[in-house]
Amino acid sequence: MQRRIAIVVGLAAFMAVTTAALAQSADPLVGTWTLNVAKSKYSPGPAPKSSTVKIEGTDKARKVTVDVTPATGAVQHWEASGPTGPDVPITGNNPNADTYVFKRVNATTLEAQYKKSGKPTIKQTAVVSADGKTLTVTGTGTNAQGQAVNNVAVYDR
Repeated sequence: MQRRIAIVVGLAAFMAVTTAALAQSADPLVGTWTLNVAKSKYSPGPAPKSSTVKIEGTDKARKVTVDVTPATGAVQHWEASGPTGPDVPITGNNPNADTYVFKRVNATTLEAQYKKSGKPTIKQTAVVSADGKTLTVTGTGTNAQGQAVNNVAVYDR
C-alpha cells in the first residue's frame, strides 16, 4: 500500500513539474494580434485602417502572416516562414521587403530586419507586455519610397 502511495505521489509530482515546464516554455509572441490604431503612431503617416499579425511556430520554424488595410492603396498580405538567423523569403505584397531576418532577443522580444534586394530597409522590434495582452512593434529605417520611418504600432491579442 505504501508503495502505491509513493508511486501516485511521484507521478503527481512529475506531472506538476512537467505542466509547469510546458507552461513556462510557451512563446508569448505566438498568437493573433490586432492593431489598436488609436494607441499607435506612424511617421510618416497616415496609419493603416487596420492590421492583423499572426505569429506561429518556434525560433526553429517561425511563421509570420501580416494583413494590412492601408489608409490608401491596395490591401497588403504577406508571409515569412523560417528559422531565426538567415534571410527568409517573403511571399505576398510587402512593399518594403522581399526578405526578412528574425532574431530572438529574449523570451518576450523578437527583432525583424526587412530587406529589399539585399539592402536593409526597416528594422522592427516586437515586445510582448508582461500581462501578455499587448504587442508593441517599433519600426525604424527607410521605406520603399525612401522616407524615414519611425513607427510604434500597438497590437492587442
